[in-house]
Amino acid sequence: MDIREQKIRLWLKNPPKMQFPEPLNLPKFSPMSFRNYDEMNAWKREYLKRIAAQGGIKWKFS
Repeated sequence: MDIREQKIRLWLKNPPKMQFPEPLNLPKFSPMSFRNYDEMNAWKREYLKRIAAQGGIKWKFS
């Protein structure tokens, strides 16, 4: 058994607990559907502008 397989077996037996920061002040948005990527990208640009206008995002680290 090679070292990679041993690492994988170890991680499967003892999975690491992943901790990610949580955004606190994201602007709200409802579920949406887009007809194409151009529409989606235009929406994302506007959403990022709203985030920038409010001064960015605050993060909660647990």
